[in-house]
Order: sequence, then C-alpha cells, then structure tokens
Amino acid sequence: MYVQLAITGVSMGMLYALMAMGLILIVKAVGVLNFAHGQLFMLGAYITWMLTYQVNLPVWGVALCGLVCFAICGAVYMFTCYWPLRKSPWKVTVIISTLGASIAIKELVRLIWGSIPLTMEPIIPGVIRIGTAYLSYQYLFIIVIGGGLMAGVYILFERSFIGKIMQATAQDRYAANLVGIPTGVAILCTYMISLSLSGIGGWLAAPLFLVSQSLGNLAQKAFAGIVLGGFGSVKGAIVGCILIGLIESFSIIITDSYKDAIVFLVLILVLIIRPTGIFGEKIAEKA
Repeated sequence: MYVQLAITGVSMGMLYALMAMGLILIVKAVGVLNFAHGQLFMLGAYITWMLTYQVNLPVWGVALCGLVCFAICGAVYMFTCYWPLRKSPWKVTVIISTLGASIAIKELVRLIWGSIPLTMEPIIPGVIRIGTAYLSYQYLFIIVIGGGLMAGVYILFERSFIGKIMQATAQDRYAANLVGIPTGVAILCTYMISLSLSGIGGWLAAPLFLVSQSLGNLAQKAFAGIVLGGFGSVKGAIVGCILIGLIESFSIIITDSYKDAIVFLVLILVLIIRPTGIFGEKIAEKA
C-alpha cells in the first residue's frame, strides 16, 4: 500500500513540477507571474486529445506534433499577453493580461471542444504488480518522462550556449542588450519552453483525469509547491511539488475528503517555520 501511495504521490508531484518549472522560468525571465498557466496545462490535454482521437496520430506522432503545437502556443501567448505590454509604466498590466488570458483560453476550449468532459486512454496501457499493490503503467511513465524533462531543462540551461543566453537575459536584460544578446529571442524561447512543459504535463495528466476545463485547477498545487520549495528556485519548485504530491497521496490514510485541506495546512505550517520556503531565494526586479 505504501509503495503504491509513494509512486502515485511522486507521479502527481511530477505533474505539478512541470507546471511549476514553467512558471518559475517565466518569472525569472520577465518578472511576471503567469496566472493562465493552469489553463495552458488544460489546453495541452485538449490538444493531445485532438491529435489522438480526431487526427488519429500514433503516440510518437502525438508527441512530436504536440511539441510543435505547444511551442506555437507559447509564441502566440508571448506576443499577445506580454510583448505589447512589456513597456507599460504600470507593472501590474502584464499580470492582469494573464488573468484575462486565463478566461479567454477556458472559453476558447469550451467553444471548440464543448463543455462535456472527454476521456483519454492511458498512453502506456497496462498494470504492474509491486508486492501486493497494483499500479497503472501511466504513473511510472509520468515519473520517467517528468524526470527526463527536468534533466533536459537542467542541461539546456546549465550546459548549452542557448541556456547561457537565456540565463543572462533573466539576470540582467539591460546588460544582455549591451553585449549584443537578442533578449527578445531569449524571452520567446523561454515562453515556448515554459508552455511546452505545461502542455506535456497536460498530456500526461489527461488519462488520469477527465479532459475538462477543471484540469486548470491543478495549478493551485503547482503554486503551493513553488511556495513550499521557495519562490524563484527551480530546484525548490521541483522538490516542493514532489512533497505536495506525496502529502496529497499519503493524506488519504487519514481522510480522502479533506486531502487538499491537509496539503495546504502543511504548507501553512512550513511557511510559519520557514517563510522563504525550503530553497527560498530573492528574485531580482526585472528592468
């Protein structure tokens, strides 16, 4: 039982972490908290459902075409919600635009696919037996893909030239412009990577939940993981989200109806003891 709860908790934490990493990347790049991230996660589930059941692509085709769609959505989102408002004297303008985008995306999905929840079969069908527990391969698939994506993001930002450019833009955009770094391209890449992570998360989550507008509510757990791990830290966001997933999973031992209450109660207790979170770091103000 405990093994099953642990694997389930880690896999759910991976889903929250994919959203959280995308959120932190945007915060580091442009200093904006994207309140539409949950709806973009939900959009990823709908896009992959369309590619699977309406376009009838195989799994590898859904993965490739989905990545292209997510990257395009990231570019469109950046040029509509951030770029035209980046020089606004009122810094809250971009944040307000993400709130409006959240509503717009939800209504657009309702217009295209309707309001009736849709079902998606597991990407990797089948069940594995671990001791006395039976666990869907989908949970293990989420852990493997989530871990691979996190390793890929680390290598991209820490070991590649493009990653160094994106980090330079995030740390000091004015200085990056002075040395000739195309900061606009770096920010665009950040948005495309961020939304691709959320879109993949939506695809992985779709078989576990109904594909519906309520999928966007999972962003609340991603926000909780970011706060628990320490706002501004990618490592903290990953650790915090996995802890949130484990707390949520093991809380059913006490109660199934109030597991969300237990999650946020633990979050409050941790913040009372350590207000900056586990790996908290100060976020510099962006130019």
